[in-house]
Amino acid sequence: MSSVIAIMLVYFAVMLAIGLWARSRVSSSRDFLVAGQSLGFLVMAIGTFSSIQSGFGMIGHTANTNAWGVQAMVAAALFVPLAFALSWFLLGSRLYRLARRYDVYSVPDVIHLRYADRSARLWMSVAMFVGSVAYMTAQVTATGVIMALMLGVSVTTGAIIGSVVVALYTIIGGMLAGAWTDFIQGLLMIVISLGTFVVATNTLGGWSGVLETVAEGDPTFLRLDASQPLTYVYAFVLMAILGAVAQPHLVSKFLMLRSPSELKWGALVAAVAYAVTTLFSLGVGLTVRGLTFEGRAPEFDNVDNTTTWFLDTMTSPLFAGFVLSGLLAAIMSSANSFIAVGASALMRDLTGSLGITVRRELLWARIASAVVVGCSMVFALYLSQVVFLLGAIGWAAFAAAIFGPLVLGLYWRRATGLAATVAVVFGLVSNLGLTVLANEEVITVPTYLQTGGLVTCLGVLVFIAVSLARPSPTSAQKYEELAEA
Repeated sequence: MSSVIAIMLVYFAVMLAIGLWARSRVSSSRDFLVAGQSLGFLVMAIGTFSSIQSGFGMIGHTANTNAWGVQAMVAAALFVPLAFALSWFLLGSRLYRLARRYDVYSVPDVIHLRYADRSARLWMSVAMFVGSVAYMTAQVTATGVIMALMLGVSVTTGAIIGSVVVALYTIIGGMLAGAWTDFIQGLLMIVISLGTFVVATNTLGGWSGVLETVAEGDPTFLRLDASQPLTYVYAFVLMAILGAVAQPHLVSKFLMLRSPSELKWGALVAAVAYAVTTLFSLGVGLTVRGLTFEGRAPEFDNVDNTTTWFLDTMTSPLFAGFVLSGLLAAIMSSANSFIAVGASALMRDLTGSLGITVRRELLWARIASAVVVGCSMVFALYLSQVVFLLGAIGWAAFAAAIFGPLVLGLYWRRATGLAATVAVVFGLVSNLGLTVLANEEVITVPTYLQTGGLVTCLGVLVFIAVSLARPSPTSAQKYEELAEA
């Protein structure tokens, strides 16, 4: 236990040191929210992948791989990396140019420039704040689980400790601290993914041994159409790709670059780094399934316990502590990004859409960051039903709300502010509604239907339909102005 605590304390000390270093370089809201537009490609690319590959991604994909087999890894390992290339191609240079020409610090800022529509900016700001709190709630909960394992404390105490640390370095140093801590955390995630893959697969005699053991136990676990219908898999792939392109913590990184040349190798670095970290889920997930077939691992009542069971039972305390620190890094790399996104939505975007002028923006950005963390901690620790409701507003909701208004809007002259408003509201409400109704068994979702992919596609179609039905000369004029920028 002492070695685990030592590893954790060193990790926390490094994160806080970066926060203190960044504090001396943060003198404005521009520094706080977009890192002073000073990032190079390597810091930006590693930070981008690490904020996307959250604790949910690594722990959740591991659980799904144990439950579904290699099918669970298809979208995560093969197609999400392609989303980085798509995002760089569609958004990279355009958002960089907008950030340099205008005071653009966030997705709602871009929406305001594109449509000059107060309602669209208002609802996008609401979506950014609610979504950030939702994601932060999940990260707070995951932090509590990891900290409880590392320190032997309650999940509540662990969540408080971890949340305070990530809040401190983010509030002190803003996104400049966030970008550099993401960089360190991303490198740590790569190392622990490679190491864990080797350790896990060697438990069954190497990668070939894992495949042989799983094939002997149940060969369907190695098939693409194993436990979920192919229609479900395809919808999940679509949601994963469009969702990754439209994640605000990825989009905002393009606003932080110091020069357009930094875009050249970023997509490749981010994609490869992300793909490497999926080895963690592939190795642990299939190995534990193989151990279950051999009678050496249980069938979990909660499949999310796959990772923690393996580390606690099949590895040394020192190795487990190192890996848990890496998982904590995955959680925190997403958490600090959403703190910044939520703070911008609350302090700058929401107030701007309401015509309120904020003075002393840097101070209020820090206060807003504390509010985001505080809301997330309350929801995670005390309001379990609200946690479920907020958790429903996740990846698919952002994809449905952002892809049409932002990505299509930057390329399509006929896109309108009204359509953007409708798409944002639809993305939030439909994803939440489908999840709640299905959970309460009011409706039954067919097994071949992946609701996230459905909501994503419908959100884009709604945006296109409303734009065609209600054209806007103002929105068309704003498109021409931005195209000339």
